[in-house]
Order: sequence, then C-alpha cells, then structure tokens
Amino acid sequence: MALEKLQALSLLKPHYVFSLLIPFPSFSSSFELYSTKTSLLTPSPSLTGDGLLLSASPPSSSSSIVNLLMDSLGLSKESALAVASSSGLGLNKPTKNPICVLNFLKDSGFHDAHICSIVTKSPKILVANVEKTLKPKFEMLEDLGLSGPDLGEFLSPRACIVSYSAEKRMAPTIEFLKSYLKTNENVLRVLRNNWILSFPIEERILPNMRCMESYGVGPSQLQQLTIVQPRLLSHNPKRLKENCEKIIEMGFSPNSLMFAHALHAFSSMNNETWQAKVDIFKSFGCSEDHVFSIFRRAPYTMCLSVKKLKETMEYFVKKQKDVLFQLIMNPKIFGYSLGGRVIPRNNVLQALRSKKLLKKDVKLSSVCLLSERIFLQKFVGCFGEEADYLRRIYEESKGNPEMIL
Repeated sequence: MALEKLQALSLLKPHYVFSLLIPFPSFSSSFELYSTKTSLLTPSPSLTGDGLLLSASPPSSSSSIVNLLMDSLGLSKESALAVASSSGLGLNKPTKNPICVLNFLKDSGFHDAHICSIVTKSPKILVANVEKTLKPKFEMLEDLGLSGPDLGEFLSPRACIVSYSAEKRMAPTIEFLKSYLKTNENVLRVLRNNWILSFPIEERILPNMRCMESYGVGPSQLQQLTIVQPRLLSHNPKRLKENCEKIIEMGFSPNSLMFAHALHAFSSMNNETWQAKVDIFKSFGCSEDHVFSIFRRAPYTMCLSVKKLKETMEYFVKKQKDVLFQLIMNPKIFGYSLGGRVIPRNNVLQALRSKKLLKKDVKLSSVCLLSERIFLQKFVGCFGEEADYLRRIYEESKGNPEMIL
C-alpha cells in the first residue's frame, strides 16, 4: 500500500490501524487511514522502537465516526453520537475528513481539551475542508498574534467563529476593526464577543456607528465603546437609534463613557422588562426621576432581575428607616448579595447593638458600602474579647443567610 494511503495515526489510538507492518519516520508523522470504517480492535497494535507499526485484524463496525470521537477525544458514547449527528456525517460515513480535521487541530498546537471543546461546540468543523476552509480562517487569527495553544484557548469557548465565511464575514470584519481600532489586541478583544461576526459590516456595524456619531459620540468614545461593548454594534440599527434617544432624555451625555454603559444596559432588555423594574421602585415610593437617578449613577443596576431588586428593597426598607435616599445615592448596593454581604453585616450590627458596643448607631446601607477589610476592622476586630463572637456570627450568617438576629 502506498504511503499516501495512510493518515493521522498520531491522533488516533493504535487500535484504529489495520493489518500491515509499515515503517514510518516517527509517531507524529501523518498518514491516511486505509479503512474508512474503522472501529476498536483488541488486542491493540503497538509501535516498535524503530517506528514499525504492528498489525491487527481489520474492523467491521459501521459506527466508525463514533468510535473515532470516543477513542481520539475521550468523548462519551452519547456525546460522540451527538457530535456525529450534528456534524452531518451520520454514523456510517467515512472518517477520512474528520481525521484530517482533527490532525490539523492537533498540528496547530491545540491541546486535547481545546479540540474536544471546539468539536462539541461546532460539530460541522469535522466536514470542513482543511486547505480551503480552515487554514484561511486560522491564518487570519494567526495574523492577529494568536497561534498554538493561545489560538486553541481563544477558539475553545467561541468555536462558532470557524463557521463564518472567511471571505464574506471574517476578512472584511477583521480588516474594518484593524483600520478602526489600530491594534491587534483591541481587535481580539472585540472578536472575543463573536456577536460582532453575526452580521455583515454594512448591515449592522457601520449603521450603528454612524447612528452614535450622529448623536454626538466622539471618535475616542466610539472606539472605547466598540472595545468595551462590541455587542452593541450587532443590535438592530432602528432599535439602537431609539435607545440612544431615550438615554439622552434621561440625562446621559454622548461624550461620556457612561453613555456606552447606559446604552448597553438599556439595550439589554425590552420595554416591558424595563417598565417592570421601574414599577418595582415606584412601589416602594420612588418617583421616575429617582429611577433615572439610580440609572445614571449605576446603569447596570437595571440589569438585575425584578426579583433581586424587589428582595433588596424589601430587606432594606424593613431594616432601616429613611433608606430610599441612601439607596438612590448608592445604587451599587442593589448588586450586593443579600446572603453573602447584607444580612451577615446586619447581624453583626444587631449583635453590637444588643451588647451596647456601638458608640453611635450606623446605617446598614453605609456599612454595606465598606470593603471587607474595613468592615472587619471597624465592626469585628476592634472589639477585643468580643471579636471571636462577632466573627462567628458573621461567618455563620454567610453559611445560613436565613439566620437573622
């Protein structure tokens, strides 16, 4: 059998090979598999010290792709079946192309975990043409400074990138971002949010950038917005225009970086969800201006769930008088965990009050704003022999947030 009839034995476990004794340069050399319907064999063949491949009988299973994925990537049978089905290969098709793809990924320096992640997230990569489809895409990313394990690490959580057209989507988007963002590092930061590749440049990216420019967003702010919130550029241009108008009405200046955060936060929910959160605040006595004030100070407060906002308001209103002003002025309190921060700190305050250890009372909202180190220093560690008792209350409250003093 000719040498070009072998492939990729470096990737496959030895029992995928057929009954021949063939010399080859090293275990990492590439060969083409003779049988297109291989399966596990027992006993496994082995390599001699001078690179000779010992033989085994040819397999007969029809599920060669499943066995390939199980044996070479360590996938469970269920996962391998799912990948095989989603790839479009089916169970009885030849394994020649998948072997080429897996070897290409391995030869590119990817770790096994990278290959596993990419194949399970984007099974259709197994039917891609290595030379015509995959190499051009990899070269584009390599030109940005990624290679070997770094490229594998980049693609693992965003394997869908390899499914986009190299000529129609990847190349024009990368070139546009390069010309606009100047550095490869900035381009990669944007590409890490693969939504940027979801639509052609002229369909979403450019219209949205022109829209923000028309509202007075300057070049430096627009560049920073593109880097920090690239997903904004994939939004529907009509809706983005409406959202720009709304947040400007709320008092945001297009020349500030906070404009980008507010636009991103507001665009992350529909009108019904926004109104439901406004109604929660109003039910506790806030006006619409109060809500806008909260949003201006900490836009992502409005990204919290209705449930979280309601629970936080209920707890603070119950524990502290005249709390609304404190919450409006310091809305980041809404982002704090009730069980991990708010309730444990309130329990410590209650313990200090019961033992009359506080020289003057303090507001729970103010205490929640303190860093962990400062809180422990001021309300636990400085109370001498009571410190161990207070620390125990604090730690036990974290483990049992329903323990309320």
